[in-house]
Amino acid sequence: MAWRQRLREDDTQSKEAFMHFEVPKSKHLKEFAGEYLMIVISILTALALEHGAQSLHHHTLAQQASQKIDAEIRANTEELDKVIKHNDQRAEELLVIQKALLADIKAGTMDDETLMKHIVDKYDGAFSLSIHTPTLRREAWEVAVANQSVSWMNSSELKRYSAVYALMRDIQSLSGTGAAMFIDRPYLINVMSNVQMGVSNPREVYRMLNQEITSYRSANTNLRDLQKELAKATPAAH
Repeated sequence: MAWRQRLREDDTQSKEAFMHFEVPKSKHLKEFAGEYLMIVISILTALALEHGAQSLHHHTLAQQASQKIDAEIRANTEELDKVIKHNDQRAEELLVIQKALLADIKAGTMDDETLMKHIVDKYDGAFSLSIHTPTLRREAWEVAVANQSVSWMNSSELKRYSAVYALMRDIQSLSGTGAAMFIDRPYLINVMSNVQMGVSNPREVYRMLNQEITSYRSANTNLRDLQKELAKATPAAH
């Protein structure tokens, strides 16, 4: 009987031990929550700092690219101004010769040979055609596209640059083509050869001059369109 009594006592003690557990103290929970919160805050702070550093780096790259592009556009504007000035001057010089030649033709006071000798002696070497086209640089823009600096520019700035460089590309290709439309090169070569040999005709020289003047003006018409757009798109130099 004694052994049965001990079994019952052991069983009771086992049940009490099984059902007993200690509730964590509230102080420990608060400490854990505080530590967990600090970890979360540290992670978020690190992410925010990393994002801020990247944003600053991207902003710096975009700003540097923008400064180089603006400088390149200003350089292209200066090149464009020089080319337009040259073409205008040459067109005006040829226009002076053309007007003088036309006046002599209409006056009819000289035969063709005498008239041409008079014109050639007075304007020796002034008949040549030398239409200039600008060499427009694109390196700063292409580098910014290649290293993706343009992707960090604001939309209005990127739109402005894209439009300007697209127009530069189109106008540069058109400037030479447009001028060539008004030039009959074989005819010009033949007339110039006749002038050099002293057997030229005043009327064919007049027509040659008309072609040359029109070619200069046509080239500059396209270039002036670009000049206006660059003036609007280029910020003032700092």
